[in-house]
Amino acid sequence: MEDLIAAIDMAPKPQKAYLKQLFKHIPISSRSCRIVEMKASTKFLSANEPCNAIWVLIEGRVRAAEEQISGDVYVFTEFQAPELFGEMEGFAGISYYRVTLVTITDCKFIVMPMNSFLNWIRNDSEALFLRVRTLMSRTLEETKNNHTYLFLDGFDRLMLYMTQYYRKHAKNKTCILQIKRQQIAEETGFSTKTVNRSIRKLSDNGLVTIDGRKIIISERQYDQLLELIDKKISH
Repeated sequence: MEDLIAAIDMAPKPQKAYLKQLFKHIPISSRSCRIVEMKASTKFLSANEPCNAIWVLIEGRVRAAEEQISGDVYVFTEFQAPELFGEMEGFAGISYYRVTLVTITDCKFIVMPMNSFLNWIRNDSEALFLRVRTLMSRTLEETKNNHTYLFLDGFDRLMLYMTQYYRKHAKNKTCILQIKRQQIAEETGFSTKTVNRSIRKLSDNGLVTIDGRKIIISERQYDQLLELIDKKISH
């Protein structure tokens, strides 16, 4: 239990506040939890493996990927701490993990046996309410984004991707994408050729700035991207 509290106390803000609220009434059985640290680019869960544990991300970033029969990998979303993996499967009674998860940065996790998690959450109404509210908020946001995508072509979808990336990673009103074009292609579902062509178009229109391999989005450019997307949707 002491290790669990110590790990939460060392988590960055605002993760620490959320985790303290979530684990406020966790029972003594939490001694079955363990702290796991992982380096970047480590696959720690694979789709179709038995879902026997909850992985609580308390520090770092993780991406979810779907591995196709062809061998292609489709990266469809990214998560930042705090986040729970295996939770949806546990609530749904699914006995295997649905997606493959890979660390983007060095990460720290609290790993809890699935039975311990379910026993705890059944008896902790505050923790259950907190998780339901978090999951519903995310579901509504994803539904909104899915509806938005229906109205956007490939170039416009890349603009939306840029605004979402800015909101997650901007510092001092500037966002620098230091990621490979292949990763952007995987996350948007487009070919690398389409992504490169669309990024050049964004740059030519002053909506992003290219500096070598880096893509830079200023606050002004972010506002312009939002305005253009709003116009596309409203029409």
